[in-house]
Amino acid sequence: MLKPLLTGSYVFVLLFVGSLSAQAQVPQPTSPPSQSQVPVVPQAKITPDELQKFARSLKQLLVVEQGVKQEMAQAIGQSGLSEQRLREIYQAKKNPSTQPTTAITLQEKQKFDKTFARLREIQQKANSKELQAIQKEGLQPERFNQILIAVRQDPTLQQKVRKMIQG
Repeated sequence: MLKPLLTGSYVFVLLFVGSLSAQAQVPQPTSPPSQSQVPVVPQAKITPDELQKFARSLKQLLVVEQGVKQEMAQAIGQSGLSEQRLREIYQAKKNPSTQPTTAITLQEKQKFDKTFARLREIQQKANSKELQAIQKEGLQPERFNQILIAVRQDPTLQQKVRKMIQG
């Protein structure tokens, strides 16, 4: 239930709201939700109140994501490994046929495992905060996702939400 919400919000924030602030850059997820996971809702069924709740939720999601980005950068900085090396180790673990440029030492593996666990912890905490932010505005995750897809597909709705976020 929560995964499509978060994935969808990341993509949406990147594509839709990212232009509002150069600092509001959110890491892009690995896979956006498929259209079959979340039913499409015609524009006519989205009330002005729901659209306002959606826009307020997006603002809160941006704040959460900015905090997550900072926490993750700090965790990576404290890892003792470069971002590139972390990526190489991650790719090697994800796909054993992909070998990094240099062999992974036991010390690097330990640092990676500790850092990866911390990043997962940060993301889990963020998931909870995002869910709370959406529910605080009076939307359920399923409804948020429905509105998200409708807004993605309708330039007029996109413009309305953009104005709500800016204003």
